[in-house]
Amino acid sequence: MKSLFSTLKIGNMELKNRIAMAPMSLGYESEDGLINEKMSDYWEERAKGGTALIIVDAVTVDRSAPYLGNTTGLFDDSQIPSFKKFTDKIHAHGARVIPQITHPGPESISAFFGVTPVAPSVYPNALGNMTRELTIDEIKSIEEKYGQAALRAKKAGCDGIELHCAHAYMLAGAFLSPLRNKRTDIYGGSLDNRARFVFEVIDSIKEKAGEDFPIILRMSGDEKIPGGNTLDDMLYLVPKFIERGISAFEVSGGTQYEKPWNIIPCHGTEEFINLKEAKKIKEISSIPVITVGKINDPNLADNMIEKGYIDGVVIGRALLADSEFANKAKTGRIEDVAPCVGCGLGCIGEQSKRKPGTCVINPALGREKELEIKSTNKFKRVLVIGGGVAGLEAARVAALRGHDVTLIEKENKLGGQINIAVMPPFKQSLSKWVIYLTKQIEKLGVKVILGSEATEEFVEQLNPYTIMIATGAEASIPPIKGVENEKVTTSHKILSGEKYIPRGNVLVIGGGMVGCETAEMLKHNARGKMNVTIVEALEDIALDDVPNNKIPMTKRLIANGANIYTETKVDSIKENSIVVERNGKKEELIGFTDIVLACGAKSVNQISETLKGSAEEIHVIGDAKDPRRALEAIREGSEIARII
Repeated sequence: MKSLFSTLKIGNMELKNRIAMAPMSLGYESEDGLINEKMSDYWEERAKGGTALIIVDAVTVDRSAPYLGNTTGLFDDSQIPSFKKFTDKIHAHGARVIPQITHPGPESISAFFGVTPVAPSVYPNALGNMTRELTIDEIKSIEEKYGQAALRAKKAGCDGIELHCAHAYMLAGAFLSPLRNKRTDIYGGSLDNRARFVFEVIDSIKEKAGEDFPIILRMSGDEKIPGGNTLDDMLYLVPKFIERGISAFEVSGGTQYEKPWNIIPCHGTEEFINLKEAKKIKEISSIPVITVGKINDPNLADNMIEKGYIDGVVIGRALLADSEFANKAKTGRIEDVAPCVGCGLGCIGEQSKRKPGTCVINPALGREKELEIKSTNKFKRVLVIGGGVAGLEAARVAALRGHDVTLIEKENKLGGQINIAVMPPFKQSLSKWVIYLTKQIEKLGVKVILGSEATEEFVEQLNPYTIMIATGAEASIPPIKGVENEKVTTSHKILSGEKYIPRGNVLVIGGGMVGCETAEMLKHNARGKMNVTIVEALEDIALDDVPNNKIPMTKRLIANGANIYTETKVDSIKENSIVVERNGKKEELIGFTDIVLACGAKSVNQISETLKGSAEEIHVIGDAKDPRRALEAIREGSEIARII
C-alpha cells in the first residue's frame, strides 16, 4: 500500500502516512475541560497503532458554550499545560495532533444551565431548545475567541487546528448553511455572506497563531438535502478558502438534524460515502483534500489515493474497532484487523443511554489500560462450549493469554446467532465479525470441534480447569392464546431459511429490531404479492436499534407499504386473525395467511447444571447467561477470559 503509507504535507505539517483519526465524541470528557487519562490513553493507543494524525473532537473556544455534556476546551490559558502533556505523548509515537476547535453555538447544552444557545438565526436546535440570533458585536467577540484558542493550541504543541464548518451544525456550520442562516445583514443571504463568519474566523486564527500554523477545514461537500448547500456551492467557495490560507480540506457530507446517518453511516450506507464530492473538490484544489465517511477498507483507501481521487483518508469507527488498524494494514495483516461493521451499537447506542461509547468487536475501547491483555502466570486447560461471538471472543482472549483452549460447537459452522443476523437486507457486513474471530482463533491454535455436543464424557476426557459456557439462545414463544396455530412461525425460522413465505398477508408480532428486519426480509424475498403488518406493544418500532439504523429502516418499511401498529398488545391468535388491545379497546385484525413471532429470545443453558463439578471454574457468558446483543456477549466473553 505505497500510496496510503506515503508521507503527506499539510502546510508545514508532515504526516508519516495518509491516515487521520476522525474527531468523534464518545462521552469520555471531564467537567474541567481538560484531557483526562481515559481520553489520553484512548488517543495514544491509536497513535501507537500507526495513525499519522489524531484530530481531537469538539474543543470549544467558549467556556459558556459546552457541547454534549462535558466538553474539552481551549478557552483559557490554564488549559495549555494539560494539553501540552497530551500532545507530547502523541508526538512520542511519531504522530501529529490537532484539535477540532469549534463554538458549539446552537448545539450547546447551555439551555440546561439557563443560557439560551446562540445561533446565526432563531430556530429549534437538535435538543428542541430555541436558539437566539447573535448580534454583530457578539459575532466579533466569538471570532476573537477562535483565534485565541488556536494560539493556545500552538502553545500546547499542537501541529495545527481543524476548523469545523460542516453539517449545518454548530456555529460555523450553521452560519454557512441556508438551512440555518436566515439573517438579513452582512452575515446572511448570499453564499459569500453566509461564509463571511468562516472567513473572519480564519483571519482571526491567522492573526493570532501565525500564517504558518496549518488549518484543516472540515466541510460538507454537499449537504444532501433540498435547500442546503450543494457541491456547486462548495466548489465556488474552495478557491476563496484557499486564498484565505486554509491548508487542507476534510470533506464530509450531509446535515446533522435531517439525516444524521449520512454523517455517521451505518447499515445500508455505501463505503466512502463522500468520495464523489471529495474527488470533485480535489480536481480544483491546490491544497490536499482528505475525506471521511465509512472508510473501513485500507486496500480501497490506498486505491483511491493511488488513482488521485483524494490525498488521504479520515477514519472514524474503524479506528475504534482496532487501534492498530494502520500498523496492521502497513504490514499486510489485513485479516488481523478487527472489523467495524457499521452497527453503531457501542459507539452511538451507548451514548444515547448516557453511557461512554464503546465497541462491539473491541470491548477495550475507552478501557485501554484496564483491559490490556496480559500473559497468564497460571497455565490452564480451557473449554469453551459454543461457537457464537461470545465463545469465539472468549477463546481468542484466553489463547492470547497463553491458555490451552478447546472450543466445541454443536452446529457444523461457527458464528451462532450472527449466522441469522446477517440474513436481512443491509446486514451482511456482520459476517466480518465471525470471519475475523474464526481466523484469529485458528492462528492462535485453538482446537475447534464442530458438529458435536459437549457431553459429560467428552468433558471428563478433556479434564478442563475452566469451562466457559456460551451456548446462546433460542426464540422465545410468548404465552399468547392460540400461539400453537399451524400458521404461526418464528423470526428465527424466517431468517435462517428454515421457513420461506413467498407471498401472502403476513403479520409480524414484535416490532423490535429483529421484527423489523424480519419484515424487511419478507418483502425482499417475496416472489409474489406480499403485504406485511407489524404489531408492537411499545410506542415506536425498533427502539432497541440505534437512530442511524432505525430511521432509515423505518423509512424503508413505510416506503415498501408495511402496516405498522404501535402501542398495540396482542391478546390472542385465531385461525387467520389476531385480537389486539389498542387505546383500551379490543379489536380484531383479519386476513393473515402467516403469523411470525419476533418476541425475543430465551437462554439455552441446560448444560451448566449437568457439568457442575466438572471443572474448577465454570462461567456462563453471552446469551446463555441472559439474551442480549452482540455488544454485551462479546464484552462478557472478553472480560471473563482476561481474568481466568
